[in-house]
Amino acid sequence: MPQLERGAPRGRESVGLLTMSKRNFSIAGAWLLAAVCGTAAAQSNGGYAANLATLYGERFWIQAYKDVCISVQPKSRREYQQAYEEWLGRHDEVIENLELRVAAMVKGLSRDEADYQRNYNQYHSAVMRQREEDKNNLRQRPRGELLEQCRQLPAYLRGPDSDMYNTQSQAFNAIYGRKQP
Repeated sequence: MPQLERGAPRGRESVGLLTMSKRNFSIAGAWLLAAVCGTAAAQSNGGYAANLATLYGERFWIQAYKDVCISVQPKSRREYQQAYEEWLGRHDEVIENLELRVAAMVKGLSRDEADYQRNYNQYHSAVMRQREEDKNNLRQRPRGELLEQCRQLPAYLRGPDSDMYNTQSQAFNAIYGRKQP
């Protein structure tokens, strides 16, 4: 199966669906943080910010993939949504923790509450723009290839290969200091 442009670390063997080169949110995270909080702040938090953005963005990448699959196979909406909700359930604690870490980082780089709200909203808007860009990129894939990958999505989301500590192990270890939650 062809490799996509996002997700698992470079060199990881394809398990089918979401094996991608490491473009993801680590690059986007650095520029998003720079845009929101200033270049100096982003550089001082460099590795942490990039790793945090990688993990934070993984949820939105999975969501974008699910949304595209629903749009090309609407009759399978329930199956895609259930698999996505199972994936979210396995990642509840991590996602909640990531939300808190992002908020704390943005707050620490903000002058006051108003600045924090503006910065947080800018960061979140940039993440949503990245999600839309990911959707548009997925929609440009050859239809037959996309349909086959979408067919595999529910099984992928239900399996351990989709878990953040597997797909983003380097970022996960850098943030949490361990392989699994």
